[in-house]
Amino acid sequence: MTLASGHDNDNDALPIRTDARAVGATLRAGETAEYPLGRDRRAYLVPATGAIRIDDVRVNARDGAAISDLDVIRITAIENSEIVLVDAA
Repeated sequence: MTLASGHDNDNDALPIRTDARAVGATLRAGETAEYPLGRDRRAYLVPATGAIRIDDVRVNARDGAAISDLDVIRITAIENSEIVLVDAA
C-alpha cells in the first residue's frame, strides 16, 4: 500500500512534493513481495516487526537496509512481518 507519494499516479496516497514514495506491507512467513525499484533509484527498507530476507541478506525488526543498483527488490518474510520502504531518486 502506498502511504505517501510524489508520483502523479498514486492518487490514494498522501501527496508529497518530491520524487519519492513510501510504501508499507504486511507479509506472512514464507510470502514474497516484489517492488520495481529501478537501478537509478535508491530505497531504504525497515521491517517494523518480524524478519525478512532481501536476496541473501537477513534484515531483522527495526534494522534498516539501504538498497541500490537493483531493478526489482524481492522481499521474503522469514517471520510474519510488517515493512516500510522509502523509494527515492
